[in-house]
Amino acid sequence: MSDTPERFGIRAALDRRTLLRGGTLALGGVAAAALIGCGGDDEKTPAATGTAAPNGTGTAVALNKNQNAAQVTPKDPNLPYAFGIAEPVKDPKDGGTLNVAVSWDVSTMDTTKSGAGGTITVPNTVYDRLIGFVSGIHYDPLKLELKPELASSWERSPDGLVYTFKIRPGVKWQNIAPLNGRAFVAADAAYAFQRYKTEGVQQSLHSAVDKFEAPDPSTFKITLKSPLADYLNNLGGRYQVVFPKELVDDGSIEKKAIGTGPMIMQEAKAQQQVTFVKNPDYWQGKLHLDGMVYKIMPDGTARTAAFRAGQVEYAYALAGKLSDVKNIVGTNPNVQVFMVNPTAGGYGFGMNVSNPKFKDERVRRAISLSQDHDTTIQLVFEGYGVSAPDQPFTFLFNKMPSYKAGEIGPWVKATGDPAQAKQLLDAAGLKDFTINATYYTYGQYDADRPQVLTDQMRKAGITLNAKRVEYTEFNSAWTTAKLEEATTSGWGAPGFDADNYFYNQLYSKSPGNRHQINDPQIDEWAQQQRTELDPAKRKDIQMKIWNRVWMDQMYRIPQAAGYTYEVMQPWLRAWRGGGGPVGTSSYFYDWGEQLIDIWLDK
Repeated sequence: MSDTPERFGIRAALDRRTLLRGGTLALGGVAAAALIGCGGDDEKTPAATGTAAPNGTGTAVALNKNQNAAQVTPKDPNLPYAFGIAEPVKDPKDGGTLNVAVSWDVSTMDTTKSGAGGTITVPNTVYDRLIGFVSGIHYDPLKLELKPELASSWERSPDGLVYTFKIRPGVKWQNIAPLNGRAFVAADAAYAFQRYKTEGVQQSLHSAVDKFEAPDPSTFKITLKSPLADYLNNLGGRYQVVFPKELVDDGSIEKKAIGTGPMIMQEAKAQQQVTFVKNPDYWQGKLHLDGMVYKIMPDGTARTAAFRAGQVEYAYALAGKLSDVKNIVGTNPNVQVFMVNPTAGGYGFGMNVSNPKFKDERVRRAISLSQDHDTTIQLVFEGYGVSAPDQPFTFLFNKMPSYKAGEIGPWVKATGDPAQAKQLLDAAGLKDFTINATYYTYGQYDADRPQVLTDQMRKAGITLNAKRVEYTEFNSAWTTAKLEEATTSGWGAPGFDADNYFYNQLYSKSPGNRHQINDPQIDEWAQQQRTELDPAKRKDIQMKIWNRVWMDQMYRIPQAAGYTYEVMQPWLRAWRGGGGPVGTSSYFYDWGEQLIDIWLDK
């Protein structure tokens, strides 16, 4: 996958007017989320009865030294599982190999070449980041926090132009030729980021940078051409690991990864597996694990069988629906299961807004009103889901706007309004309106949703011709903003900053504007908010954008989406997937960030 949607990503407002200082720095967030239950399934769910079974009471539980209280969340009584699991109160055990069944295959190890899972997952297991996001068992699901990694601290100048990082003392590259355990210094960071800026697919992340400097071995400076409120988040994400100059110089960076990180790569066999042993000199301390293996299994049935047989601790995409969870629990009753607390919707109804079919806002409003979200949740997601904009609410609100209460605006209704949709189409001069849409299938729900939506739109006088295409064909059109008409599989461009949502996905000339929106008013606001360093003023601008996109023009149309379920073996400890804030604990990419905590209880 080159560009996967984070179906329930979490974001928080990320601003400071004054100096940003290192340490574990909370950059925003909200105190609580709405726990949304859509009901409709009164059948009792088989309990996952392992020693770390979900805590569904909301009562206090004892925490061990590896835990953060934010990971033990109350369970909504309308939902089958809690939004977290409790770690056992015991000391971690040392030893063992973590096995993960993955869907990607071995690709280039050069992280400037691609953002695909096969490209960046292995380097993220071997390399570190200058700064990172609080992740795994430590994250608060409603707050995005930066933390020190290779930089022990940092600060931003009052004018927002200069970032100064102090390099952590004592960090060494892995003791493998040609690095041979040499010290990590500021010049290493400067080299890697300069290469990201000038080569490959991540150049846009550093478009505002004037220069990278390493005035001495322990100091790294970044100077921007103009303030960029969210720039730090670019450095904290999975796409900006720090690689060594030596591998670029000898041309081996395509096939090798030698870093400062928790695991040392031993071998990478395409269509088979990637094998690691722990780094004995890791700067964060001793790992509990002896090693790790990514087992390459593109077939979902094979991954499920390996999980059921206990051959892997975790497998990609085991459960897309509650019935999938029930099937696994039926044969493996002690597995650990938790749900992901949603702060955004999933796939939106993607449109090429520049296509004459969709230029009239009355047409876009009619498409939105044609959707019966409650029925879709029942038929496609077995009664457990939500409908919301595919943009996290945490930037602007204290809880998710309720589609049932009409809080997304007048054009999103829980059961739809086909009569009003017809009136809007009549007013736009459209008696017979046909939409040609594409979609791809990542799970069964992707195949079911287009048919349900086709039936709903027909009631509003809209003919939806939905055609399934292969992922590569779909991805090449959607992610490059070349969609001809529409899709039921639309998701926003990935990123780790508010600017991604209020600029990259909406600005008319931005490569992330997949809906091809060209609105001069939004362009003006999008540029204003990205350089505004005052949090309150920036939020006011972002609210104007939100209201115009979702409450008025309906440039982005929400679709119903199901909850995400995470299933793992009962002996896997101190790991959390399911996305995390902004997808920062992604099961797909971010294993390296959590390896310092993970242990096997067997």
